[in-house]
Amino acid sequence: MVLQSPEQRSLDTCLRSLKARWQEYRLQGSFEHFVEFTLALDNLTEQLNRLKLPGLLRQCEGLENAALALFGDASSHPVSAQDAVSLERQLDTLLNTIESALAPPDGSEEEQRRHVSPLSHAGAEWSRPRSIWLIAEEHHTWVPGLAEQLGFFGFRVLRLGWDDPAPNDASPLVALFIPPTDGYVAAQLQFIQRVRSEHPTSQLFCLSVPKSLDVTVALMRAGADAAIQAEHETVTVLGRVLDLLQSQEQEPYRVLVVEDSPTAVAMIQRSLSQHGIDSRPIGNPQLLLSAAEQYRPDLVLMDMYMPHCTGVEATRVLRQLAAYQSLPVVYLSSETDMGMQVEALRLGGDQFLTKPCNPVLLAAVVKTKIERYREMQRHSQHDSLTGLLNHSAAKSRLNLLVQSLQSAPEPLCVAMLDIDHFKSVNDTYGHPVGDQVIRSLAWLLKGRLRSSDIIGRYGGEEFIVVLRSASLDEAEAVLDCIRADFATLPHAHAAGTLRATFSAGLAEFPTWATGNDLTHAADEALLEAKRQGRNRIVLARQPKLVQ
Repeated sequence: MVLQSPEQRSLDTCLRSLKARWQEYRLQGSFEHFVEFTLALDNLTEQLNRLKLPGLLRQCEGLENAALALFGDASSHPVSAQDAVSLERQLDTLLNTIESALAPPDGSEEEQRRHVSPLSHAGAEWSRPRSIWLIAEEHHTWVPGLAEQLGFFGFRVLRLGWDDPAPNDASPLVALFIPPTDGYVAAQLQFIQRVRSEHPTSQLFCLSVPKSLDVTVALMRAGADAAIQAEHETVTVLGRVLDLLQSQEQEPYRVLVVEDSPTAVAMIQRSLSQHGIDSRPIGNPQLLLSAAEQYRPDLVLMDMYMPHCTGVEATRVLRQLAAYQSLPVVYLSSETDMGMQVEALRLGGDQFLTKPCNPVLLAAVVKTKIERYREMQRHSQHDSLTGLLNHSAAKSRLNLLVQSLQSAPEPLCVAMLDIDHFKSVNDTYGHPVGDQVIRSLAWLLKGRLRSSDIIGRYGGEEFIVVLRSASLDEAEAVLDCIRADFATLPHAHAAGTLRATFSAGLAEFPTWATGNDLTHAADEALLEAKRQGRNRIVLARQPKLVQ
């Protein structure tokens, strides 16, 4: 697996920081230096999780747990020579594993495997086909169908038997395991464990898992990342595999610190900055509402006792405003009275941390709360059937993007797509099959387009696609390739399979200067594609100039 350059740079920064922090601790031996080391280690754990490298993540978590067990306080440091040697040995093993696991494969072979996109200019990093191993018995009935579907979505599938040796190829994106008739027994668990050990960057998905706690735990212990039950296999496998191709680039987390102690603020900001978390302190709670409006935090760290009002009172004020009713609030206080803490949580808080708090615990609480908050927001902006942006979220992102290009225009294309004769699909085969057709087009778009593009379900069987840094000819070539592939994609139903097509209209910025104008022009072109016979892409006509 070859990481994209921004990801590689970010990971390299984490690794350099971790090495430096450990060397400083070995030289100085102070509690403060051990804190910095554990923060750097926690940051690497976070980075490996973000990059979806499960085997490396498990190894890093093991080292982090060993370090936290020695955390203690100032009187505990430096740790004993034996503990220091043990930590250093684990650290060296982790660093060596990361280095070897992420080393790029042989360049000539990798170049031959790359998918050549119509958009080949700098900055247009389109998703390439990825390798998937499919491990199952040779004549398993639905392996050919699964392999065919994965191939349609741009993946290279290598089929293996349970008795075959694992190839020496570069690590696959995913290894899919389908058990033999007697299920996941000792031989299968050992095979999975070996794949996990040899390919720490790959995701391991086990299919046809029974509803059994013991079997699922055994698979997890062997190194599986997902245990998928039979009735959810096709939908879950394709959806989760395609999700792995979507980079998780996002805005930095933002924390508003309401604290009147400069010393406490300095400690908090240092802990958060180690994890790339932005923070803004205010010492006066009277500034809370204006700061929240301007800064748009993902979480508030609230001191319990401040001038003018208590943290509980400030939180209750926040909860009166619709925009902040679900905003996480974590209290910071030296208050140890359990009754007082429970009452504070009942009155609007989400968690209570006692000062002084462990900086690793502080960062972990902040990240966990923000991740859940953003996930909740994400669900409100995404379509439940396809996982794509919903109508309003897609339009909002398009409008923001167009506004950002007003001062420095660059190519941008908007496409409106509509599945042809979709009503007859629902009427003939039923709504579940219709939903599968919609979901398949969504997956195809996610698998073939870049993570920087905007893909939304506009409503019913209609989609919107926003292609950044793409001319009209480039966008047409990419979408026409997807159109041709979708027309050959089989959709299963009780009596066999069916095939569907879509039509699309395409408009270009800055020929149309606003988000609304772009979508209207693309929609008119879509109607023209329908009039011309469907299963085609029509470019929006140039607007006529008023004489």
